[in-house]
Amino acid sequence: MAAPPNTLPSEAAELAASHQLGSLQGTFTPKRLNRLIFALYIFVTIHLLAMFVVPGLLFLWWLRRTTPDFSRRQAAKRLHLFEHGLMVHPQSGEGAVVIRWDSVRLYQNITQKIINGIPSTTEYVYSAVGPGRNHATITHFYEDPETWGPHMQQAVLRAQGPAALESVLAGGTVDFGDLSLSAAGLTARTKGLLPWSDVREIQVRAGRILVTGPGGSGAWCRSAVSDIANLHVFLAVAEHLHTHHPAT
Repeated sequence: MAAPPNTLPSEAAELAASHQLGSLQGTFTPKRLNRLIFALYIFVTIHLLAMFVVPGLLFLWWLRRTTPDFSRRQAAKRLHLFEHGLMVHPQSGEGAVVIRWDSVRLYQNITQKIINGIPSTTEYVYSAVGPGRNHATITHFYEDPETWGPHMQQAVLRAQGPAALESVLAGGTVDFGDLSLSAAGLTARTKGLLPWSDVREIQVRAGRILVTGPGGSGAWCRSAVSDIANLHVFLAVAEHLHTHHPAT
């Protein structure tokens, strides 16, 4: 992780304590522009101001609202991950959002741009939805999304996985958004129920969850990963149920 516990500001520490978030696991700062892009932004700003004042001012205003390299307010924002939850300053807006792992519904949307057939930048968007109106969108605005993204998913798995499995085994149904799980089988909103005895395989590929049904030819359903809440919890519980209800 990105920071030792003693780097947490006092105000953030008090907020974390009030929500019983436990020990600090890591802190992530806004991602800085590389030198080439930074120089390009400076060049564009100067030339716009010299030739077109209003567009130049608008471009400078946009940089100061969105880019930590041009805004102290943006540069001061942080993503803190704790033992029992997260605290984040969203890229847009003021204030910190606090959500616990045991109550969050976490959605992820990871997409890679393709330019002229060549893979380009990867965009990371995680939506953390808490009780009531408490929610936050966490993106590649923060450095190292390859680290903090999986960490959040695993933290949610530890906090909610056992209870989700226990609920299913007790006869309940656990909703994960586009898909839900029960002891009877896997249910897709657009397809209905597929009994575990008919499930051949569940895999994640190209941003989708592919469920293969009877016959094994083609996917029974193709749900976007971005439509699944708490992806790692879903996969862990589904694997357990599929393993203990093998196809005939």
